[in-house]
Amino acid sequence: MIIDLIRHTTPNVAKGICYGQTDLELASNYENEFKEITLKTHSHYDVVITSPLQRCLKLALSLPGDFLLQEPRIKEYNFGDWEMLPWSELNSEQALRWMQDFTTQSTPNGESMQEMQTRVMNFWEELLLNNHKKVAVVTHSGVQRLLHSHIMGAPLERMFRLELDFGAIIRINYDKENSLATLRHL
Repeated sequence: MIIDLIRHTTPNVAKGICYGQTDLELASNYENEFKEITLKTHSHYDVVITSPLQRCLKLALSLPGDFLLQEPRIKEYNFGDWEMLPWSELNSEQALRWMQDFTTQSTPNGESMQEMQTRVMNFWEELLLNNHKKVAVVTHSGVQRLLHSHIMGAPLERMFRLELDFGAIIRINYDKENSLATLRHL
């Protein structure tokens, strides 16, 4: 099975804003970014699976596939009360505790990275049981980083060492017979 993990294109939000699960519109250059993505993706997918947030859904609707499925488990990290706040304003003791241990600490009314990992891995394990040949998963950088870390056997603490631009594509080749996943960045 070939799985293309595709990050959404640039959202319409100022730089430096913590936006996680906020449902944002896309920036005006969406069409140009989409053209670049389609140069790297397949001409047809058995299924296109997408986060229900519109920054992913719009791209997913444009990809050629037999089926389109919206999957809430592949939403971005839930920052809770910090959604739409500038990162520069997160100077509280609670924010510092979270930054020192984001894997187990949850944000106020949000989630921890371990909680996000649980929901993403539940999705991933189900996906690998399917018999699809080509799958597009339109999602967010947090989901891409979690799956990349999982496949590479890297601890969650290192997941932010992977830089992913908007529209980044990670292609995963999954050999079901040997339960082996390999990846490359397109």
